[in-house]
Amino acid sequence: MGLPPSDAPKDSIEIDLTSTLNIASLRSVPDFVSEKSLLDSLSSEEFNVLKDLPKDSGMLISLAGPGKGARFLLDTDCVTIGRDSSSEIFLDDVTVSRKHCQILRTKSGTATTFEVEDLKSLNGTYVNAVSKVKTSLNQGDEVQVGKYRLTFFRPVIGQRTGEIH
Repeated sequence: MGLPPSDAPKDSIEIDLTSTLNIASLRSVPDFVSEKSLLDSLSSEEFNVLKDLPKDSGMLISLAGPGKGARFLLDTDCVTIGRDSSSEIFLDDVTVSRKHCQILRTKSGTATTFEVEDLKSLNGTYVNAVSKVKTSLNQGDEVQVGKYRLTFFRPVIGQRTGEIH
């Protein structure tokens, strides 16, 4: 904000330092919870679905917000996500690009890893509220695609308080 005219030096140039902060554009940071409490927050049906997953697969579950309760199986080497009806995970909203991102599965021996890769989407792909071009996914990571928030899960064993593979 510039100085009032009566206080401004005669040879100074006024500089407006006013800025506007758009609160709606800020992204909320997900609560970082333990794997145990994350599993305990699932319904019995969701937990049992995770117990029955093949060991080399994963799942995205919408735990809140748009599409709450939706489950998406990750059982191929490439799963596309977008607003294009040919996407394996079709999210019909203008906040989602036609070809938004993809989930890549890599098998190496007995280990299976998953990565999310943004496909130059307009709004970006966020993992745990941080914009990512490509990053690995870990149990409980929240992937945000447009207004959709999807939590990544691997297969589980035991009871709700049991260990996660």
